[in-house]
This record gives sequence, structure tokens and C-alpha cells, in this order.
Amino acid sequence: MALACILAPSMFNGAYAACASGDPVAVAKSFHDKHAEFSSEDPAKIKTIITPRFFGALDREYKCAQGDVCAIEADPWTDAQDGKMGKPVEFATVSHSGTEAAVSMTFPFILDKAHREQKHATILLQRKSATECWLISDLKGPRGESLLQNVEAWHKQYGNGS
Repeated sequence: MALACILAPSMFNGAYAACASGDPVAVAKSFHDKHAEFSSEDPAKIKTIITPRFFGALDREYKCAQGDVCAIEADPWTDAQDGKMGKPVEFATVSHSGTEAAVSMTFPFILDKAHREQKHATILLQRKSATECWLISDLKGPRGESLLQNVEAWHKQYGNGS
């Protein structure tokens, strides 16, 4: 029994330490840095760092997109089919309630040598309680549209309805 009392606190600390960070900005930055191509890759790679609902939408999209164009027709970070994100990419907290957070990502968008403009995307995060890890729950590109809602709506209308 004494051993259980000694081990229990370290197990809880270990669970919290397993989170990448308690800071939504750090989590959003890490997600972007490590998974910039998340929308075209197998979502199983990021299943542990996104919400179940976001995973479900990305999983349906991934399965649909094998050889076909489905809901995602442009880079969700830039809302563009052409061009690229330049540097620096800056992150800042927009809102933080303890269980929900929004992190703004500002970056130069480069279409060609003559066309460069500042764009913003917003990464949304959720967690069930202040002691749990932040999970990515959605991405709003420069147009302000929810990637999650757009993918779900597309699959409801054109997909198999799941």
C-alpha cells in the first residue's frame, strides 16, 4: 500500500509530462512545424494529437482522396492551390479559456517574386480539463472558414454520408 502511495503521484505527473506542452502556442507551432502536410497524409500519424472529431473528418478525406479530389482542394494553411508560406511564421494566442484556445499564425504568402502578402490562419485547440493535453481541433485558413466543417459538409453532401 505504501508503494502505491509513492508511485501514484509520479504516475499522474508522468501523464501530464507526456503532453508536448501546456502552452497552446507551443502546441500549435509544433503541429505546424512537424505536420505541415497533415491534410494530404495518413491522419493515423497524428491521431494522438488531434481531437477524435477532427481525426474522423481527416480520415474520411484521406480515404476519399486516394486518386481523387475530395473536400480539400487547396492547402488549408494558405487557402491557395499555388504559392507557398514564407518566413517568419509567427504564432500568438488569440483566446484561451482553459479548455479551448485559438492560436493565430501570421506568415508571408509568396505567390511569385512580385506577389507577397501577409496572411493569417487560426489553429483551434481543445482539452477536456486543465490537466489534459491540448489537441488540435480545427484549422481556419486565411478566409476564416473551418476546415473541419468544410470537410464534414462536403462528405455529407458528396461522400457516403458518414
